Amino acid sequence: MNKKLRKSILTYGGIVLFFVVLAFGFVPQVLQGEVLNQSDITGFMGMAREANQWNIAHPDDKTAWTGSMFSGMPTIMVTGNPDGDWTQFIFKWSYKGRPASFLLISLLGAFLLMLALGMGPVVAAAGAVAVTFCSYNMQILQVGHNSKMLALAYMPWVLAAAVFTYRKALRDEAHSWKEWLPATLFGAALFAFALAAQIKANHVQITYYLAIIIFSYVLVLVIWLLTDPARRKKFGRFIAASALLLVLGVTGIATNANRLIPTWSYSKQTMRGGSELSADADGAKTKGLDLDYATAWSYGWEELPNLMIPNYNGGSSAGSLPMDSETVQLLRNAGQPNLRQIAKSLPLYWGPQPFTAGPMYMGAITLFLFFLALCLYKGKEKWWILIPTVIGVLLALGNHFLPFTKFWYDHMPFYSKFRTVSMALVILQVTLPALGFLVLDRIVKGSYERKEFLRSTGIAFALTGGFCLLCWLFPSIAGDFSSASDAGMQDILADALRADRAMLLRRDALTSLIFIALTALLLYWACLPRAEKEAASAGRRQIAAMAIGVLVVLNMFTVGKRYLNKDHFFTPTEQRNLFTARTVDKKILQDPLPSYRVLDFTSNIFNDSFASYYHKNIGGYSPVKLQRYQDLIDRYISPEVNRIVSALQSAATIQDFKENQPEIPIISMLNGKYFIIGAEADPLTNEKAFGNAWFTDTCAVASTPAEEIGLLGKVDLHRCMVLGPDFAATAASLPAGSAADPADTIRLTSYAPNELHYHYRASAPRSTVFSEIYYPQGWTAKLEDGTPLPLFRTNWTLRGAVLPAGEHDIVMRFEPRDYTVSSNISRASSISLILIILLATGAMIAIRKKQD
Repeated sequence: MNKKLRKSILTYGGIVLFFVVLAFGFVPQVLQGEVLNQSDITGFMGMAREANQWNIAHPDDKTAWTGSMFSGMPTIMVTGNPDGDWTQFIFKWSYKGRPASFLLISLLGAFLLMLALGMGPVVAAAGAVAVTFCSYNMQILQVGHNSKMLALAYMPWVLAAAVFTYRKALRDEAHSWKEWLPATLFGAALFAFALAAQIKANHVQITYYLAIIIFSYVLVLVIWLLTDPARRKKFGRFIAASALLLVLGVTGIATNANRLIPTWSYSKQTMRGGSELSADADGAKTKGLDLDYATAWSYGWEELPNLMIPNYNGGSSAGSLPMDSETVQLLRNAGQPNLRQIAKSLPLYWGPQPFTAGPMYMGAITLFLFFLALCLYKGKEKWWILIPTVIGVLLALGNHFLPFTKFWYDHMPFYSKFRTVSMALVILQVTLPALGFLVLDRIVKGSYERKEFLRSTGIAFALTGGFCLLCWLFPSIAGDFSSASDAGMQDILADALRADRAMLLRRDALTSLIFIALTALLLYWACLPRAEKEAASAGRRQIAAMAIGVLVVLNMFTVGKRYLNKDHFFTPTEQRNLFTARTVDKKILQDPLPSYRVLDFTSNIFNDSFASYYHKNIGGYSPVKLQRYQDLIDRYISPEVNRIVSALQSAATIQDFKENQPEIPIISMLNGKYFIIGAEADPLTNEKAFGNAWFTDTCAVASTPAEEIGLLGKVDLHRCMVLGPDFAATAASLPAGSAADPADTIRLTSYAPNELHYHYRASAPRSTVFSEIYYPQGWTAKLEDGTPLPLFRTNWTLRGAVLPAGEHDIVMRFEPRDYTVSSNISRASSISLILIILLATGAMIAIRKKQD
């Protein structure tokens, strides 16, 4: 082994080891066996328990449906569809040792991206830290947005592979195809694999932002090639590299067909697909989320300085104050108990968003270097990085820059499906460090004249350090520090909070100023004119780069700890205890019937999935619930819930409530049998619940969706079924109304999330409503002899069928065809991708051996 190779192995191996230490050192609790107390993961445990338990017990008959939330819904957005993807086992390792593993994946990917951009290893390592430890990553880890964090962690891997592929294809020293094609093929294969992993994280919105960056890169690359005759000769290589990236990239995407195809099918029925009740001028169903809902979390112009000063707008809606703060002192003087705990969760955010877990802090040093690059760096990289940066900021502004947002919402593919537009700032988590540390690398390599460097450094310092200095001296330039959360507080408490918010701003402004000033001084020292050999000058610049890297670690580490620290961890036993069955749960579970539903009034009914852990829940939590069910919630279920609450509050006793129970036909239609009003209290029984299925005598047909949902409040749903305009033809096949035979019965005999069994007796053909949610693909019903029973939608969101006379058994089963088809596509694509990677690796090794 030659000396150069040994040095490279030691350098890169040392950096990787440093990343491992940094990732696990940030969250050492992982090594102690503790887990993050993530609210979203806790919620996932509730919503996924039924499906997970079934799948473990029945590995050859996995369910694609769960009855545990919102009266029933597909599981594609809960447990997914892992069948068919042969690359899934690699992705599963991403979760080993989380959240440290997530940080490590991001560090390695960002490091590869910086290397692909041509940076030296020291600067590349510092840039990787700047990418990974942005405060937003810590916030989403803390609340449990694991899919989002993994999508962000794999984002730089995809960019690195794309940049590597084009750089290898377009390098000047390559003349024969043997000198560029194998490496280009290898890069494209890595791109496909990285893209497969990024999409596997299952956060389409982050993938969309990644696509914006890649599109900007390719666009600028095309312009760069075509604007110079010498470079134009390489355009054929560009086409070849693009074709490889496209073909192999599609293969990588296709490995996720098992998730993507069912998700696409499901999305049309969800809130992301729009509501039939908000039709456009032509009466067509609107597409996408409501614009006001999608832009509710819009970043304000006035809080953009959060990118550089984390507490510019107070940080978090439930943030921490030091014990010597005015608010804490005021509470201490008032005799407030549990003061230390309260001091960790005070309403500090005073920006324009409804609430937030914290700022999108990108790092003071990163911002300084980015502005320095805008002044100093010349080259195509500046432009392909700047374009998505500007787009990301403008998209994040949402309703504060509505024309731009509305243009994307109306004209850009899929954008209307996304919410929380402030998330677009994650683009900057990659672009700001990429350009900032690119110019640092060029400075370290001595690429700039001293005069040009000093002028650009002065401008960048004035824009960043100067602004921090102003905020430190005159914090009122940020505003009056008042928050909507202050309403209703005593004036003395609100005044104390405002004073503390100003104090937090001044502290962070000073800290950012110090980091920026130290970075600028290190760069100035590195570029001092001295009568010394170039090797000594280069060594001094390397020392400065390493020192700046240390500052980056200190800067990002300390701010990140505000949002992810030891207070957010607990033991696995404590996690399991979160779902300890309450007395009321145990009493409900004694019911011998195979299926019924509950309403849990002890929690936020439509934003909490605890009840789903043990019961079939009318409520739950999901941002992608079925749109028709959401319509039902808005129109009927929520008002009925309010009527129950009012009746409970006015009732003197439980018996009083039972005697005066309000009419709740929709909850009863959904077989809402039990109401939970206390953890240790007996559940209330809804004696008016319709049961699992019932026969009807008449039918009401609506001519519009609005009329369809309106009829639910006008007819006796126990006797009359409601059909929408899309099922109007079904009315002709319904049996003519006749007097019900008291001997006609129907009951549910067995329940599984993907299969229901009923037994019925009918003296004549009967129209039947099942208290199960209708879904257009996958559900089938058959008699015991295999005779199919066509299902149709009735009562806005339930299943209906016409049952023939006689005594029969019914088997109702959920087997969506798109699961089978998509799994086969995923299997074929993942096998192909593995073979391509092996082929590309072999070609690279063979070419290298011939060259040696």
